[in-house]
Amino acid sequence: MKLLHVFLLFLCFHLSFCKVTSTFQEDRVEKKCLAKKYTHLSCNKVFCQPWQRCIEGTCVCKLPYQCPKNGTVVCATNGRSFPTYCQQKSLECLRPGTKFLNNGTCIAGGKFSVSLKHGNTDSEGIVEVKLVDQDKAMFVCKSSWSMREANVACLDLGFQQGADSERRFKLSDLSINSTECLHVHCRGLETSLAECTFTKRRTMDYQDLADVVCYTQKADSPTNDSFQCVNGKYISQTKACDGINDCGDQSDELCCKACHGRSFHCKSDVCIPSQYRCNGEVDCITGDDEVGCEGNLKSWKETEILTADMDAERRRIKSLLPKLSCGVKNRMHVRRKRIVGGKLAKLQISLDIFKGLHKVYAILEFCCIIL
Repeated sequence: MKLLHVFLLFLCFHLSFCKVTSTFQEDRVEKKCLAKKYTHLSCNKVFCQPWQRCIEGTCVCKLPYQCPKNGTVVCATNGRSFPTYCQQKSLECLRPGTKFLNNGTCIAGGKFSVSLKHGNTDSEGIVEVKLVDQDKAMFVCKSSWSMREANVACLDLGFQQGADSERRFKLSDLSINSTECLHVHCRGLETSLAECTFTKRRTMDYQDLADVVCYTQKADSPTNDSFQCVNGKYISQTKACDGINDCGDQSDELCCKACHGRSFHCKSDVCIPSQYRCNGEVDCITGDDEVGCEGNLKSWKETEILTADMDAERRRIKSLLPKLSCGVKNRMHVRRKRIVGGKLAKLQISLDIFKGLHKVYAILEFCCIIL
């Protein structure tokens, strides 16, 4: 009899667990919203990058001349220098092979590389990075490693769906003669780890080093508790709406009725990391992540860095762009003139010619940047 009671108890628990699992996604995400397949390029949900503009709900590439003119010179992987970071990213948006290399002018023989060491396949291992101005490659510290950095590293290595959030690289006893490692911080939407910020830290042994398993289609098969990202990647349902971009295209964070974990729920039903709340940058398109932050802005500890803070440069460029408020018409005063004797018509023709010449100049400038 006791055995029967145990069996019935187990059966009830199993059925209730299945019910919770089946309704988990329904309770947390909005199905109608999911059907629209929103990603980090959907400007109905998120802000476009400064080198993009929003057209009919989609972030599309700007032409380089449409970027703000002031900024610092940067170098790209094609060996060309660009007047600003925005112009380089604009061209990369149009031609994805031209990635960011380093801040400042190009260095002769300068090269940035990411590699995975001590793995059984080319999609897993301990992360090693060679910075442009460093003589030797160094391992990355585990203390700074998160899904943001993992996704960027895998994308940099050619794995378009980023890192695998379900699988972990199994470390064995390794003899690594290293006393220092690189602390890295990314925002998560960079296309190269070279755009992230690096500092140097002390390390004790191989267990202090970051490892990653990059996502491959063969790695996982969908299950009943899987969430399918817009890019085709599968993650656990429990990772949806937690403020962490597990999908790599942000599609797991854009249709959320509620958020869990260390995250903040925007009124637009988007989940962002809690550390983005009151950080001085508007991340929710509704602006509610920066409401009521007077005297509560987070300050960051200054530390010696090995590479330029390109995320700070991104924020600076973003601050130069026109600011629009949702639901508020952008009113501009238009001066109207009366036509007297046809003189305004002649003036309008002159203005049209000037605008035409300006466009020709902009196209020539764009061609020069590409060439």
